[in-house]
Amino acid sequence: MKPSTAETLHKGRMLWIILLSTIALAWTTPIPLIEDSEELDEPCFDPCYCEVKESLFHIHCDNKGFINISQITESWSRPFKLYLQRNSMRKLYTNSFLHLNNAVSINLGNNALQDIQTGAFNGLRVLKRLYLHENKLDIFRNDTFLGLESLEYLQADYNVIKRIESGAFRNLSKLRVLILNDNLIPMLPTNLFKSVSLTHLDLRGNRLKVLSYRGMLDHIGRSLMEIQLEENPWNCTCEIVQLKSWLERIPYTALVGDITCETPFHFHGKDLREIKRSKLCPMLSDSEVEASLGIPQLSSGKENAWPTKPSSMLSSFHFTASSVEYKTSNKQPKPTKQPRAPRPPPTPRGLYPGPNQPPVAAYQTRPPIPIICPTGCSCSLHINDLGLTVNCKERGFHNISELLPRPLNAKKLYLSGNLIQKIYRSDFWNFSSLDLLHLGNNRISYVQDGAFINLPNLKSLYLNGNDIERLTPGMFRGLQSLHYLYFEYNLIREIQPAAFSLMPNLKLLFLNDNLLRTLPTDAFAGTSLARLNLRNNHFLALP
Repeated sequence: MKPSTAETLHKGRMLWIILLSTIALAWTTPIPLIEDSEELDEPCFDPCYCEVKESLFHIHCDNKGFINISQITESWSRPFKLYLQRNSMRKLYTNSFLHLNNAVSINLGNNALQDIQTGAFNGLRVLKRLYLHENKLDIFRNDTFLGLESLEYLQADYNVIKRIESGAFRNLSKLRVLILNDNLIPMLPTNLFKSVSLTHLDLRGNRLKVLSYRGMLDHIGRSLMEIQLEENPWNCTCEIVQLKSWLERIPYTALVGDITCETPFHFHGKDLREIKRSKLCPMLSDSEVEASLGIPQLSSGKENAWPTKPSSMLSSFHFTASSVEYKTSNKQPKPTKQPRAPRPPPTPRGLYPGPNQPPVAAYQTRPPIPIICPTGCSCSLHINDLGLTVNCKERGFHNISELLPRPLNAKKLYLSGNLIQKIYRSDFWNFSSLDLLHLGNNRISYVQDGAFINLPNLKSLYLNGNDIERLTPGMFRGLQSLHYLYFEYNLIREIQPAAFSLMPNLKLLFLNDNLLRTLPTDAFAGTSLARLNLRNNHFLALP
């Protein structure tokens, strides 16, 4: 007996329903994503999501309700990155990660972690990056990081750390980046950094009043590229001289955050580097202060010596444009938080330009090459590369085109606190040697596409505290060498797709305190971001 037409239609509909259900199930079931047609030769772990990127296995277990690492029962034989943010792991137990021994990066951010037991990281001998940010850790013990001898990057900001024991980092000989901002650290113990060679150290927003030279600053060597010390209650008395002396010795290329005095009252709000040593400790001479604090005095007869204060020769390298005095700005400061804008310290160099060069006479009254400095600005010459730091802060400039005459071989240009509203393509001709440009706290609302096209060597760009509303890819054309980009405290509402894609070396991006509600999925595509700040925006959801 042949089926009726109605039965045939019914069976057909049922087949379609089954087929569509199968497809829908396939779409909604977490399955590994294979990028670039690369074969996935490792299992995933339910309920996590896995993918392959640049030959690395990525296991995404964010916000899955895990309370213990032991709940991850799978192990992987190839190098992998494990993402465990926003779970509920309050404690890391001994040997928790033994079965995850091929991890190269583990992110434990925002887990309410309160304790890390001795030996918790045993077995993680190839781990290079560890993220512990936004937890409730209050101490790093001598044995907290045992087993992490390959660690290069440690991020533990936004915890409640009050104490770090002196041997906490002693086995981390490869550690280069240490982020400890926004904790409750009142002091750092002697020899804490004896075994590490840091390039980046972030100590902002703690409770530090002083940093000792002996056993502390003397271990933070010339490999340092950036140290951030803002928002600490610095006590600017005799003891602070050791920090001031150290700042005068480090390479001028190092980025150093503002060090603002909290006490005593007559120095409150002042930058440490702008206060003379004799004012900090009027009862003792420089040599007496340094001797009492254990700061070694450098011999002036030693090659490449780093003087403890500017010599008579070095002081001749600091001057203003011919016959022009400093201008003062009538602009009132913006009623916003002070942005975290690191700036290099005034760093005297040695009395000798090089090991095979004769000494420059101490009685020399003019620099060995002519200096061109824009009218109204001050310039400092650095003998090691004959590069200029050009300081045009708070001089009332309305346009960058007003910077005349144009300096030669400028390395750092400070234009913060002026009245600039627009940035044009023609603004930076003859500035191709810049590695730092500071345009913070102006009134900039317009940046022409290709405005920075003539800055191929720029590493740091500050546009914080302006009126910029929109970021587009064209704004960043020519910034292929940029590492640090600061946009906090603007009015940014929109970021176009692939806005930062022309900056492949971008490592740090601050977009906090803006008006962002959403981000395109590929907003940060093509970059090398290691740190991103999106705090205090208006996000309803993130892609």
